[in-house]
Amino acid sequence: MPLLARTLALNAMYNYARDVFNTPKGKEHELLSICCIIKTMMGWNLNNVAVTCRERCGGMGYLAVSKFSDFIALGHAAITAEGDNRVLMTKITKDYMTNVKLHGFKVPQSSKAISEISALKDITQLDTLLDLLKFREEALFQSLT
Repeated sequence: MPLLARTLALNAMYNYARDVFNTPKGKEHELLSICCIIKTMMGWNLNNVAVTCRERCGGMGYLAVSKFSDFIALGHAAITAEGDNRVLMTKITKDYMTNVKLHGFKVPQSSKAISEISALKDITQLDTLLDLLKFREEALFQSLT
């Protein structure tokens, strides 16, 4: 289920990237980063899904009729063009930090403190989950700087 959920989320991100690419007005500073993010994430996901599916099929996954070898090769090509994905992710990180420092982008701030969230009995509410994601993004940004 996690692979399917990730694939669906990446599909939504791809659609967003396509829409931004078609009409970049107001998102000029983000356009290249969005394209780099979706390229790297989809390549890694394709490789992970193809390898996992081949493993789950056992010996049958090695047969040419399964086509897993084709998808594994495509995934490998997408992520390892001379370390392409790692270089792109480094560029995305640099661009994100530049956008925050020079272009006035704001790192999302959670509306609740983490101690408030940890005291809750039910954290499945959408606003609580959103606060957790914002808290994580803020913490990750702080570790970058």
